[in-house]
Amino acid sequence: SSNAILSPNMYLKSLEINGFKSFAGKTVLTFLPPRQGLQSITAIVGPNGSGKSNIADAIRWGLGEQSMKMLRGKKSEDIIFAGAAGKGRMSLGSVTLTIDNHDGLLPIDQEELTVGRRAYRTGENEYVINGHAVRLLDVQLLLARAQFGQGSYSVIGQGMIDQVLLSSPSERKELLDEAAGIREYELKRHQAELKLATS
Repeated sequence: SSNAILSPNMYLKSLEINGFKSFAGKTVLTFLPPRQGLQSITAIVGPNGSGKSNIADAIRWGLGEQSMKMLRGKKSEDIIFAGAAGKGRMSLGSVTLTIDNHDGLLPIDQEELTVGRRAYRTGENEYVINGHAVRLLDVQLLLARAQFGQGSYSVIGQGMIDQVLLSSPSERKELLDEAAGIREYELKRHQAELKLATS
């Protein structure tokens, strides 16, 4: 099982998965809002091999995860539904996360943030924020401002606890940096260094 926890005032409202891994058809998970200041909990239960871990992978991938190893695949097309009895393989996989923003923590004028990602068998990826095409960097910067990103402590998948405990000091520092809220500035610094190197 896995958890997706945002700030105390933000929460994941819904997750839409279509053509991603074992999700051949459109599947929408709707999560309960916080009540009386307490976060709600959603449990997904099923036998081994039923696709529970694919939900955590969908959240991580939708937020921009680039490592196929983290998504338990070898190549990018592994995340697109490969076909099954009575259902042919799909040419497109997509994930859309809807995040509550009624407290205005995210720097957008809407009370809801929708982050989407689509991948095609041809290798292209598309990222969308509230219906507008964006770059991966735009998604990373926006989520870093809310201290919520695909590589952070916020999305804990199967086996990740051991990985955190056994991680190197530099890997542990990355988790602490994101939790402390400085990931946004590291991304901006990295982009500035790249621009300086090419000028």
